Amino acid sequence: MKLMNVPYHIYDINRGPMAPHALRIKTARAASTSDAAALGAQDVVDVVERAIEAVARAVSSLAAGERLRLKKASSAELLTSLAARTAQQEGDQFAQARLRGLEVWKKLRESAGGFLTGADVAAMLGMTSAAVHKRYKAHQLLGIREEKRRIVYPAFQFSDGRVVQHLPAVLQALTAEHVDERAQLRFLAGSHSRLDGRTPLCALRDGDLNSVLAAARAFGEHGAA
Repeated sequence: MKLMNVPYHIYDINRGPMAPHALRIKTARAASTSDAAALGAQDVVDVVERAIEAVARAVSSLAAGERLRLKKASSAELLTSLAARTAQQEGDQFAQARLRGLEVWKKLRESAGGFLTGADVAAMLGMTSAAVHKRYKAHQLLGIREEKRRIVYPAFQFSDGRVVQHLPAVLQALTAEHVDERAQLRFLAGSHSRLDGRTPLCALRDGDLNSVLAAARAFGEHGAA
C-alpha cells in the first residue's frame, strides 16, 4: 500500500521548530501493512501527524536542561515525559493520573531488577520454557502479564541462578489471600514494619519465613487494595 507524503513542522530537540518538511512515514507504512484491515493508510498518516504535532508542542515548552536530559533518555521515558507535559498543558486530569500510574510502575519495575522473559528464566534454571510456565501456573514463580498476554518474570526473585528459597510458599500464601500478581510484586518490592523494615525477599534470605508469611497474610487482608 503506497502512502502519500504529508507536510508537517518537525521539531528538533536542540534547535527548535524546523521548516515544513515531508513526513517520513516508514513506521506508518509498516503499521498499515499489518493493520490494513483496521486502519486505512490515511488514518495512519493522520494519527502520526497528530502525534508529531503534540510532541512538537510539548518539546517547545521544555527548558534547555530538560531537553538535554531527554536526549539521553530511553524512548519509553522520552514519550512518557512528553505525554505528561501534553496532559498538563491540556488540563487532562485523567491522562495525568494514568501517567502517574506509569511512573509508579516504572519505579516498581526498577525495584524488581527488571523483567526476564520465559526463555531467560528457562536458560537460568536449566529447564524448558514450558516447565517455567508450569511453575508460574502453580504459583512457584511470580510472573506478570504484559501486553498481548506475554508473561515476564521479576529478576529479583532469583539469586545465584535459583529461585529465592521459600519464595513459592510466600507466593502461594498471597494467592490464597486473592492478591493478584501486580500486588504480589508490590508486596515483594516494599519494606514492611512487620519485617523490621526489610523487604520480604531480604527476610527470606535471612531465613525468616514465618515472619514473611505473616506479613503476606496481613497484606492480603489490609494492604493489597
